[in-house]
Amino acid sequence: MFQGFQFPKTILIWFEAHPGSAGWMQAIVAGIAIIAVYLAATIPARAEAKAREAERRLRAWGLALLLIPEIIVLKGEIETCIDSGTIYDAPVQVPASLISKTDQLYLLGETGGRLLQTIGMVNGVAAQTRRYQTVAISNGVPILGRAAAGMPIWQNNLATLRLCLMNLDEVIKQIQT
Repeated sequence: MFQGFQFPKTILIWFEAHPGSAGWMQAIVAGIAIIAVYLAATIPARAEAKAREAERRLRAWGLALLLIPEIIVLKGEIETCIDSGTIYDAPVQVPASLISKTDQLYLLGETGGRLLQTIGMVNGVAAQTRRYQTVAISNGVPILGRAAAGMPIWQNNLATLRLCLMNLDEVIKQIQT
């Protein structure tokens, strides 16, 4: 079948015998050349994007490792408040070291969003508690007549703090995996 076939010569003779085929071959080769140039031009950009993604993952992992002790401290304070706190006690405070890292939580993706939400919830509970305490505490002494008005607020605060605990448990689980 391929007897007497000489690679470049036979192909060139065939193309010369068929007048439209040279144009098609030129179009195909031009298309292949365009694709090759595109791939060659995007190799550095893809390599840079890959390096940036690796760096982002490392930064996220490092941030997660730094956050775990602070999250555990916050979780312990919330558990103590739920177990033995009252509306008249000082509200739970988010550690300043954790607040200083909130602008980096985007690195953790959904986990960082969950942690940021929890920080906001804890701060909201603290603000609500302080707002009640301004009218229910006089000179550092609770006004017992206002205790009944504080019970629904305290129950709402406890429910919110329980949600915070669930969020923190999920954050710790996601960081550890």
